[in-house]
Amino acid sequence: MTPRQLAQRARAEFRESADPRVAEGQRAYFKKWEKVHFHGLKTPEQRRIERTLYHEVREQWTFVEAVELCEELMPDRYLESKGLALTLLARFHRRFERGLLRRAKGWLERGFCDNWAVTDQLSTQILSRLIEKFEPLAATVESWDKSPNLWVRRACAVSFVKAAARGRHLDRVYRIVTVLEPDTQDLIHKACGWLLREAGKGDPARLERHLSVRGPAIPRTTMRYAIERFPEQKRKQILEDTRVAGRKRL
Repeated sequence: MTPRQLAQRARAEFRESADPRVAEGQRAYFKKWEKVHFHGLKTPEQRRIERTLYHEVREQWTFVEAVELCEELMPDRYLESKGLALTLLARFHRRFERGLLRRAKGWLERGFCDNWAVTDQLSTQILSRLIEKFEPLAATVESWDKSPNLWVRRACAVSFVKAAARGRHLDRVYRIVTVLEPDTQDLIHKACGWLLREAGKGDPARLERHLSVRGPAIPRTTMRYAIERFPEQKRKQILEDTRVAGRKRL
């Protein structure tokens, strides 16, 4: 089966299993301006379709065919198509090649990942594994923090979430969130808070120092996400200290 044929099979399966009521509920998780379209499949059904199609091609396909499938499905308007393509590509992560980073950035820049769900899936399943396999690529992804494209900037942060949770690339992580502090997009504030929260898993003292020093400059949404794992009293104290410091500085 060729990538184009598999893409056609996937679309047909999605149409057959579509449920408008499910689609309406899924849409509620996104901002009104995010361009999201759903067939309306529940997660178990989506996974079943992907798993079935993968088992049909796993003995014949290589990493190359998986990338070609992404080129077929990523331009689709439906999230199910994009999600299936990225999930199947991730199955070939041991064969990832460096050039995939350039291609993935192209998917972001061309608007194929124009919502937080697809961007985060690309970041955690594909980009994070590229960084892990080819460590010099981490500097390239870090440089995306200055991109004019919202989804490239969000991918810059989210791609390091898994590494940060393992205590890796922490200097880079703190540089990224500092550069992104002035960003006006709420989706960037949330991504940075998520990244900081994971960075604090192995070194909560460093996270607390960062929040204390940078607190007045950190968006409040970022701050609230970052301190979620602290005890309640410490959370309240950090929020109050940084708020007071901010007023004094102003």
